[in-house]
Amino acid sequence: MNSNLSLNMAMTLDGKVVRPDGKWYGLTSKNDRRQMDVYRSKVGAVIVGKNSILSDDHSVKIKYIEEESPTPALLVRNGILSRQLSIFSDFPGKKTIVFCSRNNLSLLQDELGEVARIICSQEETIPARFVIEQLHKLGYYNLLLEGGPTINYSFFSEGLVDTIHLTIVPYLIGQKDLTSIVNGTEALAGFDLQEWQLSNSWNTGNEIFLTYQRATDKPLKRFSKTTEK
Repeated sequence: MNSNLSLNMAMTLDGKVVRPDGKWYGLTSKNDRRQMDVYRSKVGAVIVGKNSILSDDHSVKIKYIEEESPTPALLVRNGILSRQLSIFSDFPGKKTIVFCSRNNLSLLQDELGEVARIICSQEETIPARFVIEQLHKLGYYNLLLEGGPTINYSFFSEGLVDTIHLTIVPYLIGQKDLTSIVNGTEALAGFDLQEWQLSNSWNTGNEIFLTYQRATDKPLKRFSKTTEK
C-alpha cells in the first residue's frame, strides 16, 4: 500500500511560526483553520509534538467540515502530559497514540495508560523513521505532520516528508530569534537541490495557500544561478 507524509504549517511573511511569546494564537483565520481540517480529513493519523500540545492545548479534532477526525499520534521525548488535555478528551472511547523514549515510559504509563496507546522506542530519542514504521504497522499509511519545528526537522532530515502544505499569513514580526517551520542544529543535506515542486497555490482573503510535492519522478537539479529578466 502506498503511503504519504504531509506537513501542514502556517508562517508569517517573514517566516515565523510563533508569536514573540512562543504561541500561535490569533495569526490564522477561520479559512486557514477550515483548510487545515481538509488536510486532516485525508489522513488516518496526525503527528504532533509535546510542545505544540502544551503551548495551546492543541487538538486535531475536525471542527469546520463534516468528516471523521484522524487519530492523534503524539511524540513525547521527555516528561509527561496530563490526561485532561483536549488531545485525549476530544476522542472518548478512542485511545490516542503516544510515542515515548525509554526515559519516560513509566511516567507516561502511570498518567496516560487508560487513555493512550503508548509505544516506546527503547532509545533516548524517538527516531522519525521508527514513528512511521510503527504507524504503518497499525494501518496508518497517509499521515499528517503538524510539528513543531524541531520534530519537523527530524522527519525532513530522514527524507520522510512527501508533501508540504504551507499557509502564508499577512503579518511581519521581525524578531530574529523566533523559529521557522523547520529548526535543526545544521542545514539539511541537499537543501540547495531543486527537490520541491509547486503543485498548487491559491489565496483566500489575505492568506496564501501553497502545496509543494517532493520531486521523485526526475533527477534532482541544482537551482540555476541566472536570473530571468
